[in-house]
Amino acid sequence: MAQESRVKVGAVSYLNTKPLIYPLLKVPQFPGSDEIKLSLAVPSRLATELGDGNLDIGLIPIIEYFRAESGYRIIRHISICSRGPVLSIQLLSRVPIPAIRSVALDTSSRSSRALVKIVLAEKYRVYPEFHSCPPTIDPRSADVDAVLLIGDTALKRLGATDYTLDLGAEWSELTGLPFVYACWVARGEVELGQVPQTLLNAKEDGIKKISEIVRIESQKIGFPEQLCRDYLTKHIFYELGDSEIAGLQKFYKFAVKYDLAQSNVKLRFA
Repeated sequence: MAQESRVKVGAVSYLNTKPLIYPLLKVPQFPGSDEIKLSLAVPSRLATELGDGNLDIGLIPIIEYFRAESGYRIIRHISICSRGPVLSIQLLSRVPIPAIRSVALDTSSRSSRALVKIVLAEKYRVYPEFHSCPPTIDPRSADVDAVLLIGDTALKRLGATDYTLDLGAEWSELTGLPFVYACWVARGEVELGQVPQTLLNAKEDGIKKISEIVRIESQKIGFPEQLCRDYLTKHIFYELGDSEIAGLQKFYKFAVKYDLAQSNVKLRFA
């Protein structure tokens, strides 16, 4: 495929995305990757780039699918989800959870910002003031009661405060369903060709290479190999089956209830 006609794909450069994109970053090229122009950014930026038409497919926070006015399509069989504790989505609090009155939200996040509002309201009947913060914030000295951190930054801050909510565990306890954080989402008018199949093949290949990914990424980000391995094999999952779709639908109902998403949005698949 000619350079200028490649499908523009954007992804997140977190540890939990590596099994989805690692094969696409390797040389020699993964079969089908010549059809893809891959770029990396934080989740919130990807959603903007997709909405602006600068990307054809983005690994975007799922809340952005439910906020979009255009005809987005979800690529089947692939997601980033949890089925219990997730480790990398943490509400770190200096006060007991029922006493939280102010929360700073990591600006890198979109779905997790919505999720923490839902969990605090539905499970704890807590309705704090919310503020934005950079991911570099120290939750132990922040001028708020609690801080939401995501991704590798959250993994680095595990146990930093006296009170913690793992948002994956909280969602599972609240609903009994998986939580889907992100999916590959395509703009409605884009001709995708074989790219969805390439992304699925990359996922399957990347999962097989988790041990290799762990060796490389643990050195890059300074995490113990065992933490990285446990995280990618026991806390993060990459399916999008019936239970994950049910989790998506449940999350959407809560998001509409709390005015965090548009009403009457349907799940559409590529």
